[in-house]
Amino acid sequence: MPNKLAQLTRGKGGIAVGEAVKRANAALEGLKDASVAIIDEQLAEIDRLFGPGNPDRAGLSLEVLYDQASKIIDAGGGLPGSGLEECARAVCDLVSRSRAHNTCDWDAIDVHIATLKVLRAQGQNLTAAQRRTVLKGLSDVTAKRAGEG
Repeated sequence: MPNKLAQLTRGKGGIAVGEAVKRANAALEGLKDASVAIIDEQLAEIDRLFGPGNPDRAGLSLEVLYDQASKIIDAGGGLPGSGLEECARAVCDLVSRSRAHNTCDWDAIDVHIATLKVLRAQGQNLTAAQRRTVLKGLSDVTAKRAGEG
């Protein structure tokens, strides 16, 4: 089977891999501000709707939380190495497990929201080992508090 990418790089008008990577990085850098704006908007909305400051949060559908966390995952490339994407995945996992076990543990949700906020503020300043520790703890909270512990 012919490799289309190899054909494109060898054919007329093809570009070297190094140049393609350079262009891709430049394009991503141009999207960084928009990605960060989406992350900040979704995080603020998650905190407003599902944070402990909303006395009416119990009446909200966790599907909204899932959708907002998904948007953070989609825009996570704006803050690479922050752990935000993984944390947002943990939020989605918590919602999915809560649904499967017909539970809603607001303490666990509060921990996930707080972790999102910490990783947004400091995630890129943490070492990889520190981020792994934070995310492992979040995974443990999800497993324990979402009806499995």
